[in-house]
Amino acid sequence: MLEKARAFATSLLVFAICNTALAQEKAQGLYDHHVHVLSPRLIADWKSLGMEFSRSDEFYMDSSLIMKQNEVSGAFLISMSHLYATEDFRTICGTAEMERRLVAAENDFVAVSVARHPSSFVGFFSINLFKDYAFDELNRCKANPNLTGLKLHLPACSFDLESPEHWKRLAEILSWAARENVPVLLHLTAGEDVDLAKAIWFWETIVEPHPSLELYLAHLGSIGGFNDSSENILMGYHRRKAENPEFGKMAVFFDLSGAIIGTNPEIPRTTDERCKRLAEVMLQIGVERFLFASDYPVFSVSETRSDLTSRLALPADDLAKLLSNRSRLFVQ
Repeated sequence: MLEKARAFATSLLVFAICNTALAQEKAQGLYDHHVHVLSPRLIADWKSLGMEFSRSDEFYMDSSLIMKQNEVSGAFLISMSHLYATEDFRTICGTAEMERRLVAAENDFVAVSVARHPSSFVGFFSINLFKDYAFDELNRCKANPNLTGLKLHLPACSFDLESPEHWKRLAEILSWAARENVPVLLHLTAGEDVDLAKAIWFWETIVEPHPSLELYLAHLGSIGGFNDSSENILMGYHRRKAENPEFGKMAVFFDLSGAIIGTNPEIPRTTDERCKRLAEVMLQIGVERFLFASDYPVFSVSETRSDLTSRLALPADDLAKLLSNRSRLFVQ
């Protein structure tokens, strides 16, 4: 009986070791281009406003734990400092001066987090583009060697897609980024209906005038789930690239965070038809333009990888290429 128990324990150990090796093999070379990290202060402030977190605080603020848990070779580590510049956080900040300090402190927290794994993380600071101090914070963060890129979350900043003044402000920020060689990760819409004409206008009028800009479009340009707006934004890019080969040379990439929604009680499941259509659009544009991204902690690396590999109808070679894609910003 004892021998059987030992044999069973040994088999379990071997099974565990094999599974760990397999997981490491699968994750080797996988880069996550959309991971959020939050400071203890932001977590506490957000909770005080009624936000519920499903896991303990360290899973949101400890970059070492995030790296270990996700088993990736590298990640874009993204600030959420723009939250302090939103209406929801007005009672937390109190004054404009305190708001600015909290925004800066959150961006600095990301820089410190990146410093723990400088060869694995690429730091993205964040701002509300409409604030008077926006350019001061842009220049302050640019001077930090652990902050490489800029995250712009337009919906969180109450960006109005119908406002010429708002588009003008975005163009000013993108012009600064192109001039200063700062990559931009852009969350463009909150799922609003963006038709093809509007999408083409965005690429031609807002992005194309900045040929040296390096742009990463979060969630395929929309809120996730590959909706009609996402498709129009992607096809608008494809159309514009066909019309202007010089535009096609720009460093424009699309992150797949939230592109395919699987089992989630709060978000509608992406249909098989939409998954098939996404694969068709990706092949038209070129798989090299698309990057693996999870949007951690909203989604995990494992569930994102599983959804992409099981539901995205790409040929095997293209799928393999997709999962091996990585930004030039990672240490080579």
